[in-house]
Amino acid sequence: MLRQKVFGSPGHELFRHRSSEIFRIEALSDAVFAFSVSLLVISLEVPQTFVELKTIIRGAIPFFATVALLFLFWYMQYIFFRRYGLNDLTTILLNLAYMAIILFYVYPLKFLFSILISSWTGINLFPKANEMGLTVLTREDFPQLIILFSTGYFLIWMILYFLHQRALHHTIKPPLNFYEIQFTIKERRGALWNAIIGLTAIIMATAGTEALAGICYLFIPFALAINERIFKLSVKKLSQR
Repeated sequence: MLRQKVFGSPGHELFRHRSSEIFRIEALSDAVFAFSVSLLVISLEVPQTFVELKTIIRGAIPFFATVALLFLFWYMQYIFFRRYGLNDLTTILLNLAYMAIILFYVYPLKFLFSILISSWTGINLFPKANEMGLTVLTREDFPQLIILFSTGYFLIWMILYFLHQRALHHTIKPPLNFYEIQFTIKERRGALWNAIIGLTAIIMATAGTEALAGICYLFIPFALAINERIFKLSVKKLSQR
């Protein structure tokens, strides 16, 4: 299968993989991710002049940033099904919600990346709007953009939280050993912390402090490092018993 060709055999990991076959829900998920990337490609019109070609090239950074984020979401979903092999109704419904949110947020993500890169670099990524004299984003609209992005971020991580919560409480064969339980708890905790960051950003933007809302996302690397540290300490403590 394509996934196995891309990633090879996952058997070297300490976490045992309980599924090597692709479920139908995963096949549907692959199609949704492929369609999401196709939407981004379709939005790139065939250039009629060299000036238009340069405009498309300038938009390459937000395009690849969006694709990279979509790939990250796809990989998290892929590795979840490999590790736990869940295919029950609750997992399927959560995965469908996960897919729907990602599909909906394709264009908002690219728009947000374009806004950020344009403001940081000064590159004009909205030539048509500027030619027509349209305002790309007003000061009043910026908090709403933060809320829109943060809502999607919050929902995606909450779904990942519930998926790992399901993995901890659902009957899995073979059962999770102590390392796998601690690893799943780490993944669940990390998803919850990321969701809290998104929720905090929503609250900040709603309160009119959108600058602080953006700063919230700077805590992501620290949350990841702390979560990993807690996991390693818990595994070390249990292994010494």
